Amino acid sequence: MIVLTIGAYTNINKIKEYLTLEFNKITPKALIPTYTIAKKGDITFLYYKIDDEVLAKNYNFFFSDALKLHTSSALTNLILDFIRFEIVKEILEVKFQKYSSFERIKILEMVKTFFYEKENHEDTKALNYSCRKEILDSLIDFFDDSNEFLLEGFILFRLKDYRERLEMVVNHIVSEYETQKEYKEFLRLLKYFVDVQEMKEEIIHVVGIKEGRFKIYDKDKNDITERCKEEFRQDFSDKEINYDDLLVSTLITIAPRQIIIHHYEAIQNKPLIETISNIFQGKVTLCPKCEFCLNSNEIN
Repeated sequence: MIVLTIGAYTNINKIKEYLTLEFNKITPKALIPTYTIAKKGDITFLYYKIDDEVLAKNYNFFFSDALKLHTSSALTNLILDFIRFEIVKEILEVKFQKYSSFERIKILEMVKTFFYEKENHEDTKALNYSCRKEILDSLIDFFDDSNEFLLEGFILFRLKDYRERLEMVVNHIVSEYETQKEYKEFLRLLKYFVDVQEMKEEIIHVVGIKEGRFKIYDKDKNDITERCKEEFRQDFSDKEINYDDLLVSTLITIAPRQIIIHHYEAIQNKPLIETISNIFQGKVTLCPKCEFCLNSNEIN
């Protein structure tokens, strides 16, 4: 007696793998259906059946609900582990053809990271990005009406809202990818400017102080912060001083051979330190604690 039919155009072996993994949880083992594989046209089918006549006669009465749950659970896992990223690949190939295959792979990895981080969020109030319950419920509803299932048809007709949600995530990640590209290009130009700039100071000391600000010192430990501010004002007369911009602009203008950052833990904008390290690769040192740090009384 055939108790379940699963069909798909592709990935039939993965479907079988996930169903087998879930069906192995069934007890007693005599209730685990056996399967055969057959292809009709472009579709490959898995036919699950119960061979024992006595069990077969009573199977629907005693075990049909449990089979639906096990099948739905297996297919939910398959969709979340694998199929959704196949859908993402399809979205990228159709909507974002301007990107090379290498770039699309990078974006796909960013999408995976996004989902894994959101789904592993410890906050119980965090948005459910996986939609596991919605997918599981939709599968259970389907098997309440039929024991013949076609994967691609289910995704096309029953998971329309989920596909739209995937598209929203892809659009968000593509925007993030573009921002990262622009940032990397910006850093590349700044690094080039630093490389061709004449060095004005051998060493620059940056000391983090209270309220997330900092002071700038030359190699002789002379405070040149006010001088740097004045030069910054001359270049950006219509702009209120932003201390992060001030520091980056000053360092690029001076183009020192070495930058030592003291009391870096006081600098609130941690990405600023990363940006400086990227622009001045191999030239930035985060001072763990030195005499200059110890003599500084700027930190409360």
